[in-house]
Amino acid sequence: MKKTRKIIAAKMIAAVAVASVATLCVTGCSKNGSKNAKNDAAGGLPKGYEKVVIEKDSDGNVLDLGGMEIIIGDWWSGDDSEGGNPTSAIDAANREWHDWVEKTYNFNITQKEFGAGWDGHPTEIINYCMSGGDNTNYIFVIDSRSAITGLKSNFFYDLSKVKSVDWSKSKWNSGVRQMLTKGDSFYAVSPVRPEPRGGVFFNKRLLEEAGIEPDAPYDLQKAGKWTWDAFEEMLNKCTRDVNNDGILDTYGMANSSTEFVPLAAISNGVPMIGKNAEGKFINNVGDIAVQEALQWSAKMAANYEKPAEPDAQWDWVYAAFTNAEVAFQVDQEYNAQLTGRYQALKDDWGFVCFPTGPRGNGNYTTLTNDNMYVVPSFYDSERVEKIMKALDLWTNPTPGYDDPDAWKETYYPCFRDTRAVDETLQIMDSNPTPRYDTLIPNINYMGDVIWITYPGYTTPQEAYEQTRNNWQALLDEANNW
Repeated sequence: MKKTRKIIAAKMIAAVAVASVATLCVTGCSKNGSKNAKNDAAGGLPKGYEKVVIEKDSDGNVLDLGGMEIIIGDWWSGDDSEGGNPTSAIDAANREWHDWVEKTYNFNITQKEFGAGWDGHPTEIINYCMSGGDNTNYIFVIDSRSAITGLKSNFFYDLSKVKSVDWSKSKWNSGVRQMLTKGDSFYAVSPVRPEPRGGVFFNKRLLEEAGIEPDAPYDLQKAGKWTWDAFEEMLNKCTRDVNNDGILDTYGMANSSTEFVPLAAISNGVPMIGKNAEGKFINNVGDIAVQEALQWSAKMAANYEKPAEPDAQWDWVYAAFTNAEVAFQVDQEYNAQLTGRYQALKDDWGFVCFPTGPRGNGNYTTLTNDNMYVVPSFYDSERVEKIMKALDLWTNPTPGYDDPDAWKETYYPCFRDTRAVDETLQIMDSNPTPRYDTLIPNINYMGDVIWITYPGYTTPQEAYEQTRNNWQALLDEANNW
């Protein structure tokens, strides 16, 4: 449903606090909140919870998880992410919901920091799994630093063996499950929605001055016609000598190559590092689709990118866009947040997915790199069943905030139009593509390929030939699990 700015403004206070329902269910609900405040004296469903289906065991009794205490261990939550007073209505509602779920099914979940922050988190997880741990029931939140090491050492439980949870539910992030999948087995899940990532920002004023309808990228995306060719046509029109003095005054784009090139590859149907049918990581840089993407990226940079000044810092490209010197920029969505760099741009701007290449089958996507939830492999099957069932129950949508589009509310205030959310972010949410290259230890995909092909220092084929053997050794090592 189309929303006006007036409606968005009216929702600003609540919207700033709203994340995806799944995200809030994992991080909210303070133990300082009102415990089961909504329960009625007769023991029935609380007001507002009438549509909740109570899960039963095989004997028809309410499922009882035996008072199990569970810790979700991350690197940012301090002593307890659930401490403190509620910060908003939805925060309070989530805390109350969590309390009710915990009391109903007899368990408790706390999310807190495990290890010494960001730096110490991976080592502490490895030490815990190697030592056999203790009686604490952990779910660990990990990123790419821990993933392959944990798999190769058999530290993580095969969650495909958990039968009490329906992993096909939309709340389970399919991109995360693919990250650590081999055959029918998978070792990581996430109840958090895919984070919108890389796409194309565009300056509407500069498009209009170049004779392009300011919403043309949106219209082409919606029509399935937002392609490399359409993008190049706009870049060409926006690279202009405005005052006819023989010097270009505005350019089509300015980008970080590490943002542009991986999206170009996946937009042409093949990631730089992929997975085969056996679940093994493979080097796709020599694939014709990736070679085309690398060649096209270098062509776009040579023809339409604003040249860097001799003394420019590495981040000059971002100022070039926010200063309205270029019409397009490929960057991460999070920079559009209320504290992000694009709020400084005075002109109206929009955000679309990266355009599709000739081999991309018209599918718009983005590369996701979300955190993963794992469980130690030395836990027995009954213990894991209870842990994951508790997480499943805890992350069900909070009644009253279970609208499937509720996650969008936190994004509307960040953009200058609603189409960025209702169209672009919706596509990114519905079609997450996992990024595998960050999982491979010691692989230098930036220096070995991106940084030398984008500016034209070497050809894509030369880059592939120069790194093929070294990359294969690294992939063989990573695949040894």
